[in-house]
Amino acid sequence: MEHCKNPWKSACKSENIKLYIQVKGENLPICSRCWSDIADQDNEW
Repeated sequence: MEHCKNPWKSACKSENIKLYIQVKGENLPICSRCWSDIADQDNEW
């Protein structure tokens, strides 16, 4: 099973994948909790 690969929170090992984001050409699985945190931030990708 795949786990979360949030580039800003590498310790997350959740398997509740919500979506994928593309960072530097790589598709990264992101869990529901991390996506909520990422969406609330003001990061530029």
